[in-house]
Amino acid sequence: MIAFALVALAPSCNSLPTSNQQPGECGVGLVIWMRQVKTAQYQYFTVGDGIFAYGAGVTALNLKTSWQTDLSVEQCQTLRGLTQRGGWLNENPPVQVAAMDDSVADVAVGWDGGRQQFVCAGDDASLKAVTGFLLKIADIRFKRALDRLPEAGQQTK
Repeated sequence: MIAFALVALAPSCNSLPTSNQQPGECGVGLVIWMRQVKTAQYQYFTVGDGIFAYGAGVTALNLKTSWQTDLSVEQCQTLRGLTQRGGWLNENPPVQVAAMDDSVADVAVGWDGGRQQFVCAGDDASLKAVTGFLLKIADIRFKRALDRLPEAGQQTK
């Protein structure tokens, strides 16, 4: 099994536990913990064996997820492409130091050829691309919840 251990570099941050995210169907396994300490905003993303899981707020602060879904073949291909183009699968990933009050992310990535971990600023283009893509998938759960609500207007009794 591929195991990742991340340790936050900023002294005010928690440290991530060991995670066993297998590349599986997507060809890439991920753990991303994003935090904006100044505004107390937290997000936690995992991808392993073709399953994406997401948590936000207190759930993410506690390094937990509250929702998960299977990724399609197309979603897996997109995710693998984003991590490759972002340099996450290279020998030297896009490490950037963020100020203590800026958004920062701990990232662990594993693929068929290896595994690595790094910390980068929340405004890193590759991080925004990967998390933006994953957030679009996570937003599906809100759409499903809204679709179950009755439409506005006159309701029958």
